[in-house]
Amino acid sequence: MPNILQDDFSKLEYEGWTRVTDLYDKSWANLTRQFIEPLLNTVKIMPGMQALDIACGPGYVSQAIYSMKATPIGVDFSSSMIALAKKLYPHIEFVEGDAQALDFPDASFDVAVMNFGMLHLSKPERAMAEARRVLKKNGRFGFTVWAGPEKSPAASVMFSSIMKYADQDVNMPEAPPSYYFSDEKLTTELLAKNGFDNISFTDHLVEWVVPSAEYLFETEMNAGVRTAAFLKRQTDETLSKIRTAVIEGMKKFYDGNSYRLKFCGCVVGGTRK
Repeated sequence: MPNILQDDFSKLEYEGWTRVTDLYDKSWANLTRQFIEPLLNTVKIMPGMQALDIACGPGYVSQAIYSMKATPIGVDFSSSMIALAKKLYPHIEFVEGDAQALDFPDASFDVAVMNFGMLHLSKPERAMAEARRVLKKNGRFGFTVWAGPEKSPAASVMFSSIMKYADQDVNMPEAPPSYYFSDEKLTTELLAKNGFDNISFTDHLVEWVVPSAEYLFETEMNAGVRTAAFLKRQTDETLSKIRTAVIEGMKKFYDGNSYRLKFCGCVVGGTRK
């Protein structure tokens, strides 16, 4: 783990991603991959560009960049994710590193992107500043975050079940709120403060088809990190209540064959001044 990650939340995230690396492709990938195209459209990827994929995970965004004839480098703080990315895409360069202290020279890249990485950082504003630092003048930075539950029907099922039944005082590490960057006004102000203009903020609603009513809860428990850590701090009785409530809430998404979950994400972009 990079030396900068000394706070408890970063340690939780690092340990969590190490635990779920081999599960990610079978769980969240079909959901998060749906945001790659709008993310890359936001930063206006062009052939020949140098691109940094921050918090790259298994390398899906890097591969999409490569397929557009640009040159990606993927960086992630999880050594196990980097190992997986190298295995999946051996033709792409992947390196271990921290989004909040990037080990690249100033003005190295034409674009920088982060697909659902912001919510896993203890100092996300530092990551914004680092993205600006490594971008060339007029380079584009883009990232995705989950929209709040009021815009995301499937996320609302999990959120409302947790809010109704969970013990909120379970000694979780201090961290930014889960939906911190889903606030357009706040996010726009933070990007401007950190040296970006021409800021865009767009909601994208996608459909994630899953096989069972239990799938969402079990995926959060077994292949999640932040929410999983919170759930695993609950008593068995409380956890059972949350699980039952989530399964009940899933019924509205059933089409007679599978469950069609609606999730909303925010695609954000800005230009380095």
